Amino acid sequence: MVHSGNIMVVEDDPNSLKMVSDMLIVEGYKVRAALSSKQALKSAFANPPDLILLDIKMPGMDGFEMCQMLKQDERTAECPVIFVSGLQAITDKVRGFQVGGVDFITKPLQREEVLARVSAQLELSQTRQQLEEHARELSEANLKLQELDKLKNMFIASMSHELRTPMNSIIGFTGIMLQGLTGELNEKQEDYLSRVSKSGQHLLALITDVIDISKVEAGQLVVSPQHFSLKEVIDEAIENTQPKANKKQLKLEVDATNWPEIYTDYHRLLQCLLNYLSNAIKFTEQGTVTVIVRERNNDVEIAVQDTGIGIAEADIPKLFTAFERIDSHLKIIAGGTGLGLYLTKKIVTDLLQGTVAVESQVGKGSTFFIRIPKELQVNAVQVEDATK
Repeated sequence: MVHSGNIMVVEDDPNSLKMVSDMLIVEGYKVRAALSSKQALKSAFANPPDLILLDIKMPGMDGFEMCQMLKQDERTAECPVIFVSGLQAITDKVRGFQVGGVDFITKPLQREEVLARVSAQLELSQTRQQLEEHARELSEANLKLQELDKLKNMFIASMSHELRTPMNSIIGFTGIMLQGLTGELNEKQEDYLSRVSKSGQHLLALITDVIDISKVEAGQLVVSPQHFSLKEVIDEAIENTQPKANKKQLKLEVDATNWPEIYTDYHRLLQCLLNYLSNAIKFTEQGTVTVIVRERNNDVEIAVQDTGIGIAEADIPKLFTAFERIDSHLKIIAGGTGLGLYLTKKIVTDLLQGTVAVESQVGKGSTFFIRIPKELQVNAVQVEDATK
């Protein structure tokens, strides 16, 4: 078998040098011979070999010292070194590995052993180089994918913004017509316009969620932290969702043992709470939706608990993924974009430095959790002044 590989043999005994060199040349290796450490270092630095067979006992600089110098230079640091020596003490072999050697062959040399160890180390070295190259290629590909993903998200956010303006006009003018400000409507016209308005509001909610998700994933959504009482944001969330609860004759309650002051993004936290509360009301036919507030050391935990239809255990892992809507008899009636919980998770984990969780039993209800630190840790790049 003809082997490939550029091997340097360093040996101060000319006879031993020739014997080892001939042994390798016959096998098809390219061999460079050196009778001293000084000569070998100069050659190795100028053109690093694939492998070095290095004698230990040499005049001037011994093999251990030469190996250390090879490993300290970036040109030859990765070059595998096999020590070849008549030394048989375990301490010498240990020292050989300590200074950077990969193997140790004891004299007198056996042809089969030398060739086997040389072949094994060259294969290991080549495999390592291939893995490093693959890792580099994967890293470059990953960076390109990340950049493309950011461009995609920025494009989606830009296009969604352009769609939101005309959609607001559609909803606005439809609302004017439904109020009768442009003239009296018959029953069929009012029904059709109501459907247009409802569809427009659904599409606007979807566009708004897509914009926020795209900004979070593109790293374009900054936080605007401020100091406030947790009661303020809970009260506003309840006030916003109370009409929906009243329409379904559901009770909205709050269970809080304390109202801590926190420093975080008020509007993003409110957005998450509104998502939780809206979902709870949608999927609860009778009973109560309760907001539970608890302090957990340096964190606050906010839970939205309902007496709704509940979620099967197999469906729970799907909840916080994009465009996932769990099948139920309320799915069509409740509507939704399938992005609310995914967006909530992205905001809580990526911006508010917290976690989300859920507990549920079919037929008994669900509890959705948000846990965030009382003090949001931010830097100058992430922060946008909330007072502006």
